[in-house]
Amino acid sequence: MSDLHVTSDGRLYSFAPGSIVKVGRSSDNDIVVNDPTVSRRHAQVSWEAGGWVWQNAGQAPTFLSGQPVARFGVGPLVDVCLAAPQGPVLRLQAAPSQDQAPPPTALADPGQGAGATPATNLGAQGYPGAPAPVGAGYAAAAGYGPPGATPPGGAYPGAVPGPGAGGVPGMPGYLGGAPVPPYPGAGGSFFQTLVPIKSWLHDRSFFTQGIRLLMIPYALLPLIFLGLFSNSSNLQTPGWAYSLYVAPLWLLAFWYLIRPPQIGIREFWIAIFIIVWTVIWLHAVTININDALGGTLNLPKALVVGYNEESTKAIPVLVAAMFMLKVRKVKLDARTWMLMGTVAGLTFGIVEQSIYTPLAIVGIARATTASMAVGDTLLFAFRVFVDGFQHAVWAGISGFFVGVAVNYRKLRIPILLLGVSIPAVLHALNDWTLTIFSTVWVTVLIQALSILLFLGYTLAASSIERNVRRSPTFRGQSIVMERFSSVPPPNS
Repeated sequence: MSDLHVTSDGRLYSFAPGSIVKVGRSSDNDIVVNDPTVSRRHAQVSWEAGGWVWQNAGQAPTFLSGQPVARFGVGPLVDVCLAAPQGPVLRLQAAPSQDQAPPPTALADPGQGAGATPATNLGAQGYPGAPAPVGAGYAAAAGYGPPGATPPGGAYPGAVPGPGAGGVPGMPGYLGGAPVPPYPGAGGSFFQTLVPIKSWLHDRSFFTQGIRLLMIPYALLPLIFLGLFSNSSNLQTPGWAYSLYVAPLWLLAFWYLIRPPQIGIREFWIAIFIIVWTVIWLHAVTININDALGGTLNLPKALVVGYNEESTKAIPVLVAAMFMLKVRKVKLDARTWMLMGTVAGLTFGIVEQSIYTPLAIVGIARATTASMAVGDTLLFAFRVFVDGFQHAVWAGISGFFVGVAVNYRKLRIPILLLGVSIPAVLHALNDWTLTIFSTVWVTVLIQALSILLFLGYTLAASSIERNVRRSPTFRGQSIVMERFSSVPPPNS
């Protein structure tokens, strides 16, 4: 039997036969690969029929010698690339267990002559009682021939060619068959080898790297904006264009921080509903309440604004969560609703900036000094690039509380009130300090506190839910995670 040794990012992991080794981006994997192109649960390696077998489990592909593979046997030394031929590399090695006695003297490889070095072909270990083949060509080996024997031709039926030199004995993944085809672009001229554009265009995997390819439209969009809107007379146009340009990048960052368990077509339609509700409610209710306050913004008025705007972002998340619970009979993880809160916040920020950026543009045009022009330019940039982020941080906090309140109904109302009050008070302090202090540094501190709270909830979301689930104070229905808990709730 053989231990499995895996080297990832300079760290060595070892696993005994019988283990199921999970590989992926999620923190609950045995081997965590921190790369956004790698699937959350990318693959697993398990002991099957006398050998270690790699099996893809996620949507992102795995590559051996530049070729995509879904399942293969692990040889004495195999390098795999995750997500792309140039992606993160894992080095896999099947080595004899430490408590395993040295094997009998291997038979010499026929054709090497007397005194030749024993062959290292994994298809025929070369000594009596050798383990079944576990080379990179092992893909459907179970049931084919006795242990230690190699079928005619050196490969099992259905085997997938592995890495290395294919038909050269002693190389990892040797099958005794045809050589593995080289990666596209290999063996060309000097220029074709170093600038293999033609090979990239013919490599289908190149076009499956969605996140990487997003760089193309995002790099071109500012130029496209200039071409499309340079003659527009609507002062809201630049704000809309660049806010919609930045918002997806912020959303991607929030998704990376929050790490909801699942995002699919269902969550996509929930996000669309939240966006539409937020836009309609903001124009029909929120703006009218704020306008009715009038006068100088003191602390009581700032609190009204805070609760008004944070409720605007929290209500659609609550409606969507209650609909999923009552109508669809589905409980989603609180982290999912936290992400949906950031969707509502980004939407709110985009609409709000469209109201304020025209004033900044007019200020730039009418500036009589350089400092005035700089100030209004920075204000425009703040509204476009940061306003949505700021609202999303507050709404993400309330979204998490909405998720907890929906999943644990006993104290639903107090949880909702606390979840809206925390961002509402921070929001009010943010707006109020901007009016009473001649410096923004106090507001910077409030924003820093808001971001720290948000990051804290992204890190502790699962543990908070686990504590809620186990506490008699919150006794009631649990989310699906309960069945995985090793500690039963008190008084159960």
